[in-house]
Amino acid sequence: MVCPEEKHPAPRRGFLINGIKVIAGFFGLGLGIPLAGFFLSPVLKKSRPDWIEIADVGQLRQGEPSKITYRYARKDGWRMSEARRMAFVVRQDDGKLVALTNKCTHLGCGVDWNAATQRFTCPCHGGAFDAQGRVLEGPPPEPLAQLEVKVEADKIFIRDA
Repeated sequence: MVCPEEKHPAPRRGFLINGIKVIAGFFGLGLGIPLAGFFLSPVLKKSRPDWIEIADVGQLRQGEPSKITYRYARKDGWRMSEARRMAFVVRQDDGKLVALTNKCTHLGCGVDWNAATQRFTCPCHGGAFDAQGRVLEGPPPEPLAQLEVKVEADKIFIRDA
């Protein structure tokens, strides 16, 4: 004969099991949220380098682009590395500085300043730009990209894109 008490488990047992599940859930959330934040934060953060010192104002020639190679620490996800870039800085007649990338807007080839022709030339497909980075000829669809530039205490700083 079956006891009526055995047909239904004791209500305390169900309460305890559900209580343990709730406590385990809170414990899992307590560990899971910080772990997810730890692993996802480098991916979600857009790291943009601060201002990078690249040269002294006295190094520039008036009206002619100066090629400047600079280095900075770059964070890529979880890895830190040193990046090396090149830019052209032009001191205009009014004293204003313009910093241009050395990447052609057609296919990303490196442009170089040709003092004889007074233009930037791209060796890949014959693109040409003036001293302000505007397209003169060839296939480039846009002018050379400008970088943010500032001067503090005769030091030139740029913000790399």
